[in-house]
Amino acid sequence: MRLSRDAMPSVLIATAVQVVVALAMASVQVSAPTIAHSLGIAVGWIGPFVALCYAVAMPVSLLAGSFVLQYGAIRGGQVCLAAAGGAALLFATGSPPAMLASALGYGIALGLSVPAGSQLIARHAGSRELPLAMSLGQSGMSIGRLATGLIVPTLVLAGGWTGMLAAWAALAVLLALALERWRPRLDPSTPKFHRVARRGLAEPLTLIRDNPELRRLTFAAIVFASAQLSLVVYLVAYMHDVAGLTLVAAGMAFAAAQSAGIANRLLLGGVATASGRPRLILGLLGFGMAMGLAGAATLSPGWPTAMVLLGAAVLGSVAMSWNGLLFAEVVRAAGVRQAATATGAVSFVTFIGLATGPGTFGLLLALGHDYATGFLVFAALVTVASAVVMPKPRVAPEAT
Repeated sequence: MRLSRDAMPSVLIATAVQVVVALAMASVQVSAPTIAHSLGIAVGWIGPFVALCYAVAMPVSLLAGSFVLQYGAIRGGQVCLAAAGGAALLFATGSPPAMLASALGYGIALGLSVPAGSQLIARHAGSRELPLAMSLGQSGMSIGRLATGLIVPTLVLAGGWTGMLAAWAALAVLLALALERWRPRLDPSTPKFHRVARRGLAEPLTLIRDNPELRRLTFAAIVFASAQLSLVVYLVAYMHDVAGLTLVAAGMAFAAAQSAGIANRLLLGGVATASGRPRLILGLLGFGMAMGLAGAATLSPGWPTAMVLLGAAVLGSVAMSWNGLLFAEVVRAAGVRQAATATGAVSFVTFIGLATGPGTFGLLLALGHDYATGFLVFAALVTVASAVVMPKPRVAPEAT
């Protein structure tokens, strides 16, 4: 199914903003060993730095709804780009205080990008095409991270990590300026949106509290996010330590999982749009994720490399493709006028899942359990979340 002409510009803009934000931030993570070597510091700094970025993003996501509704989604996207570009320039200085301060810019970009993009898409996409539009619009971060892994090592060799970050900052500024011409068309001033924006700052979380559908979706978001990031963090080590793959082959497995996740996100967005049953598709996808995680627990050193790569792709296709469908359902449950506020609130709790998932998995390993136990624990949690998010059975009306 194709997107309508009204929806296409908003989807492309939301995707482009996320891609550039991902390039600016993920490049720091991919270049971490080179940066550490050039500055004479331990590579372990990257973990606390990324955690700090997400710590900043959490309160920003709660404030994002009010900002976007007051100033517009395009302006929100421009602020994302300015924050990410400024952060990249600060980090490129190589000064420890400036590098630490860059976490503020990266956090603003992370916390604001999903609410701004969601509001933009919700305002211009039809209700029927919303699952596909959101699946496309929320794929930018994944595409950007995948592109970072493919091109950043070459860019670092060609121009150094400081030059690379400066280039991303320039790209962010250029895109922010280019978006200005779209503001009159996509972000016309609408008083009814501004009235929503003037409500209290506690509204994002009370919106979840007062809406049963949002509560179910929020629970699923926490669990799905924790499972996904645990997979991202530990997949390469698992493939290397348990399956006996070389680091190069394990890296290929990780790339296969990421690529399959992006492809399946777009495919399922189309299926959900064509079928008109996005909630059912989301629930079934969750059960597929649980089965994939349980299947990963059976990995052993005797598996052929080709089978391991195929398994990684299948696992990635179900574990990394839920975001667009879930946020489309969040928008549907909250309504277009509350899209930025609701997605900001759900993003806030999603960050909690991102923070606690890998920590929980790591704690299981520290307590002496193996990787398989970790995958099985998350498979069980995902099964519960999938059951919670499934649509209620349709009851046929009684014959009279």
